[in-house]
Amino acid sequence: MDILKYIIVFFIGLIVGHFNGVFIHILPENKPLNKPFLKYWTSYFIKGIWTKVITGAIFVLLYEKYGLTADFIFFAYLLSILIIMFFVDIKTKTIPNTLVLAGLAGGALAFLYNLFHPLVIYDTNKWWEPLVGLLPGSGFLLLIAILGVIIYKSDEVMGMGDVKIFAPIGIFLGWKMCTLSLLISMFLGGLTSILLIVFKIKKRKDTIPFGPFIAIASLIVILWGKYIWAWYFSQL
Repeated sequence: MDILKYIIVFFIGLIVGHFNGVFIHILPENKPLNKPFLKYWTSYFIKGIWTKVITGAIFVLLYEKYGLTADFIFFAYLLSILIIMFFVDIKTKTIPNTLVLAGLAGGALAFLYNLFHPLVIYDTNKWWEPLVGLLPGSGFLLLIAILGVIIYKSDEVMGMGDVKIFAPIGIFLGWKMCTLSLLISMFLGGLTSILLIVFKIKKRKDTIPFGPFIAIASLIVILWGKYIWAWYFSQL
C-alpha cells in the first residue's frame, strides 16, 4: 500500500508539473492566461517531460519527508513556483512579478495557518517567525543591490527579481532556514561562476541568472535544512 501512495503522489506531481511547464512557456512571452489556456495545455502535453518528472520526483521527496500534511501542501506549492522560476530565469534572466505575487499569496496563507497549527519548518510557536523570515533573504540581497549601484554604478550586481522572490521564501521557511537557503544559494552560485570562468564558458563580466540557485538551495533546505543547521553548529 505504501508504494501505491508514492505512485499516486508522483502522478499528482506529473499533473502539477504539466501546469508548471505551461507557465514556463507562457510567462516569458507575456501571453494572456485566459483565452488560449486550453490550447497551451494540449500543445505542451508531450513537451517539457523533464518538468513533469522533476515535479513528480520532488513531490515524492516531500511526501517522504512530511507525509500528507499541511507542510507538504505548502512546500509543494512553493517549490512549484520555484520550478517555474528556475526555467524562466534561465530563459530570460528575469523573475516575473507574477511568481513573486503568487508566492506571497501562498506565504500569507501559510502564515495564517501557522497561527493556529504551527508548521514543522519553523520549529517554534512564535507567531512572528514567518515575518522575520523576510529579512535575511530579501533584506540582505537588497543591500547588495544598493551597494552595487553605489560602488559599481550598475544595477546588474543583483537583480531585483532575486530580491523579491526571497520575500515569499522567507515567509515559508522562517529566518533560520531562509538564512541557510541564502548561504547555500550564494555558495552554489559562486562555485558555478568560478567553474564557468575557469573553463572559459563565461567571462568575468558576464552575468548568470541567480534564480536557479535560489530554487535548488530552497529545495535542499526544505528537505534537509534542519540537519545541515544542526550539523554546522555542532562543529563550532
